[in-house]
Amino acid sequence: MKKIILLCCMISLALLAGMPSWAPAADLNNGFAFTDKVVLAYYYIWFSEDNWLKSENDGGRKEGLDGLHPLVGAYNSWDPAIIEKHMQQMNRALIDALAVSWWYDPKPNRFNSTLDTIYEKAVAHNLKITIDYEHGGAPLDTVYHDLFYFLNRYKDHPAMLKVEGQPVVMVWTAWGHTPAEWQEVFDKLEQAGIRAFPIMSGSYQNGKGKEYLGPFRALEEYTLVDIEDCQLAEFMQTMRGHIDDYNRTQGFQNGKPAQHHATISPGYDETRNESRKSRNGGFKGAGWKDRTKFGVNYPDDPEGAYYRGTFEAAMRSNPDWLHISTFNELAEFSHIEATFEHGYTYIDLTAEFVRKFKGR
Repeated sequence: MKKIILLCCMISLALLAGMPSWAPAADLNNGFAFTDKVVLAYYYIWFSEDNWLKSENDGGRKEGLDGLHPLVGAYNSWDPAIIEKHMQQMNRALIDALAVSWWYDPKPNRFNSTLDTIYEKAVAHNLKITIDYEHGGAPLDTVYHDLFYFLNRYKDHPAMLKVEGQPVVMVWTAWGHTPAEWQEVFDKLEQAGIRAFPIMSGSYQNGKGKEYLGPFRALEEYTLVDIEDCQLAEFMQTMRGHIDDYNRTQGFQNGKPAQHHATISPGYDETRNESRKSRNGGFKGAGWKDRTKFGVNYPDDPEGAYYRGTFEAAMRSNPDWLHISTFNELAEFSHIEATFEHGYTYIDLTAEFVRKFKGR
């Protein structure tokens, strides 16, 4: 009997030795229920210290970051200490999950190794992680390779963002391929043992994108810069209506119901970036939303007027999830990250919004 017990223990240890360090010992974590309210923020990992430093070669401006001073200092995105400090801010903001801007890049101090660090750090902070895959318009073989790498590597990680046990993956520029082509990609992943919960990001302007429901389980509009403030609530209610129509006619019948994901934003400003001033759309001939105004100004809340306005517009559409655009895309001035210029204003506003969204 003792020999049998010893043999069983040795087999168990051998199996565990071949598993990733994060592999669960018991049943896989199912993550969020389909009906759970979730708050997700976009997180960018391409900054280096010199982004904040002036240079004679660029006219004294780097990536539009001149004049912005994060409280954590001029940082390298791959630095574990910086990721730790960012996650402390995310906890203060009551954020549930991050969509890390990512594509396959194994070079040192680039995206693959940084994503590993983010997953490792997220466990202690009770944050869930997915990616916003930036190369959705790449050839389908590349797309499949990258998504398989990501999902296969992290699907069993305790910090993996999941809905009903399915790992979430977000795709940017998904319109580069047809809905049928995306369905083929996700079918191929499922044949490889990975059934994902795909979200199409930055996908919804003028109603375009709703034809992607089915392959994708949610649509969202990443930036609100080209939508008039007075039309934003109606815009989001229209999105909600398309989700409800799909679920009523197809989603619940085919077992793939969709969610309505609404975006909130503290502001947007590409006029600060010399290389993007020719961009169409928004005020001043470039992407631009004043943080201190939404339609008419909120006189008692000058630093958060636009953020509050987008939140109120989103809430009128009864969203299932809220997307914060963004935590730290400082080049587009859409960040809530704490800075010397704004302190923790937008971190604490986020926490206020999360409490209201979840009915606390």
